[in-house]
Amino acid sequence: MHTDPYDDDRDQVREFVETVLRTGFMLTDLLGSLLDALPEDAYPGESPAEVLVEMLTGSVRPVADAAGPHAVLDATALLGAMADRTLDDLRVAAELARRR
Repeated sequence: MHTDPYDDDRDQVREFVETVLRTGFMLTDLLGSLLDALPEDAYPGESPAEVLVEMLTGSVRPVADAAGPHAVLDATALLGAMADRTLDDLRVAAELARRR
């Protein structure tokens, strides 16, 4: 078993993308299901979606705190760059398709 993540034959980028997708789908499904299940008066005067995001933030905070602020900033930047690059590539593909 390999213990060094940099000394491995696995495609680390592919694993990252799959983890992002699994996590995103899970959180979307979970928060959507919770939002649908909440009675309309569950949080009077508050946005139920905002309350659920605050709860999720509370769940994630200990993990983020343990990783440290630089890791959180790096992860946020990586996810943002991933989204930007994906949208840029999609725009290029759409433009190429229009030209054909």
